[in-house]
Amino acid sequence: MNIAPKLGTTRSETAVFLIAVLAALYAVSQFLRNSIGVIANDLARELHLTATQTGFLSSAFFFAFAAVQIPIGILIDRYGPKRTMLATAVLTVVGTVFFAIAPSAPMLIAARVLMGLGCSTFFMAPLVIYARRFPPERFAGLTSLQMGLANMGTLAATAPLAASAAVFGWRASFFAVAILTVVIVLAIARVVPRDAGSNRPNETWAAAFRGVAAALKVPSFWPVFFMHLTTYGCFASVIGLWGGPWLSDVHGADLGMRGNILLLGATAQICGMLLWGAMDRFWGSYKKPVLIGSTATILLLVVLVSCLSIGPPQPSGSRSSASVWPIRRS
Repeated sequence: MNIAPKLGTTRSETAVFLIAVLAALYAVSQFLRNSIGVIANDLARELHLTATQTGFLSSAFFFAFAAVQIPIGILIDRYGPKRTMLATAVLTVVGTVFFAIAPSAPMLIAARVLMGLGCSTFFMAPLVIYARRFPPERFAGLTSLQMGLANMGTLAATAPLAASAAVFGWRASFFAVAILTVVIVLAIARVVPRDAGSNRPNETWAAAFRGVAAALKVPSFWPVFFMHLTTYGCFASVIGLWGGPWLSDVHGADLGMRGNILLLGATAQICGMLLWGAMDRFWGSYKKPVLIGSTATILLLVVLVSCLSIGPPQPSGSRSSASVWPIRRS
């Protein structure tokens, strides 16, 4: 579908619509991956989940998401970002609905796997679209904008989700997310340009995987990979899962307080995403902002560990039997 500007619509407005719908879809991914943290205790209490099941409930999304990244990249090259993204979005909607109606831990975990598979294109496909539609010098800024705006989904997975779960219940909240995802997908089908087709239509899967292997041999790949693996892993494990149970079991925070505190972390991430993307121009280097951000992360994790070790003692019997925080107190 051609999105050449219609009468009365400028190219800038068309670009804004394009970025908005792509960021909105990635925001769904950010919401779903981080949504367990606030409602973990509620899930554990209602469905009698153990700490292991709760942990796997969160990680199932990431395992599925990571497992298909290389095949997804090949599919995007072969069939185009729009078609691949719309196809996987169906899995996201199905997984979200299954999660909302799940009666047990196995179905919850299966739903999270579907979510991870479905959301696997929501970041890479937009980046391909940006690379093909915009000048190269705008790519870093667009990537930063995509990640920063999409982290509104991370924000929604904190205090807003806590408020919605308190009023409507977590099941109804996820039904609403499924409906919203359908609306965004329909907007993408209308706004995003039609795929022009693969640049290598005759390339075999074996050749495609050989291309991936060649990319992995690039020396600069591995430092970036391990940096992102460790730094984002810290954020996802705290905000996306164990932050909520820790606040509840160690500090006695209720659902609303858990959401509000995690909201601060999600807000800080959005601000960081929007700022770090422009730091290379200020510092003239990628290394300095990475080192500053990584050092700050390490120091803050040390502070959290210190808070855990000196956290206020809980009165005897005050800890819920449905608690999922895997810590023993003397």
